[in-house]
Amino acid sequence: IVAPCPVVVTVHDLSFFMHPHLFRRLNRVYLQSFTRKSTGRAAAIIADSESTRSDLVETLGISTDKVTVIHPGVGDKMRPIDDRQVRAFRRAHGLPERVILFLGTLEPRKNVPTLLEAYAIMRAEPNFAHRLVIAGGKGWHYEEIYAQAERLGLRGEVLFPGYVPERELALWYNAADLLVYPSLYEGFGMPPLEAMACGTPVVVSNVSSLPEVVGDAGLAVDPHDAQGLAVAMLEVLYDRQLCRTLRQAGLARAKQYSWRATAVKTARLYHQVLGDEQANEP
Repeated sequence: IVAPCPVVVTVHDLSFFMHPHLFRRLNRVYLQSFTRKSTGRAAAIIADSESTRSDLVETLGISTDKVTVIHPGVGDKMRPIDDRQVRAFRRAHGLPERVILFLGTLEPRKNVPTLLEAYAIMRAEPNFAHRLVIAGGKGWHYEEIYAQAERLGLRGEVLFPGYVPERELALWYNAADLLVYPSLYEGFGMPPLEAMACGTPVVVSNVSSLPEVVGDAGLAVDPHDAQGLAVAMLEVLYDRQLCRTLRQAGLARAKQYSWRATAVKTARLYHQVLGDEQANEP
């Protein structure tokens, strides 16, 4: 970075350093090189989470004092929606009454093949009636996800609606009994936060930033353990008290993340870098 003024760099994640095998070579090399140079020359760095700050310090040798954690927020559109609207949405999209939702780009880092394995385990339960919906645009190596569904005999049982436009996100979360997000690495993890804001219980992986975002408002499991993932999902779906507890805890947790707070903290850091007196204002 060459600039005539101090530069503040925001780093969302270091997945291309932490899991380089999950990226195309040219993309990985570009991201690693650009991130190393830009963070090295920056006056200050914003990280989306404590997890990402730790990665910056440990992987790139960045001084802890140079990195400020500023969490993203969740918008007002992410909220519980009236049942009638949700039922109409289900009908319009051909969704079943009972849904387990995954939402994210279909790429290796999201660990969807392990989710499919867990779902196959769940389907062996007596009277199991939930359908798995894997929503999101196709990323690189997405073919392995469809191949895994074929191997497990799930191709006709799992729904792949494709990319979800932002205007529909809240309805997708509200239409689900559970959001599952078994990602191998996240710098923050917006879908779990958005789902909690909509009152949908979440099961996430217990790595990187996801436990930090979800806290005690969701269940966190080893993303490599398909059996453990299946057990956690079944627990949420079948234990009504647990489901209610997670719903209320998730709604409360999501209120801690506002875009206004994100903007205020970001502006304060900018003023601080410029040596502006406003940096100390509340």
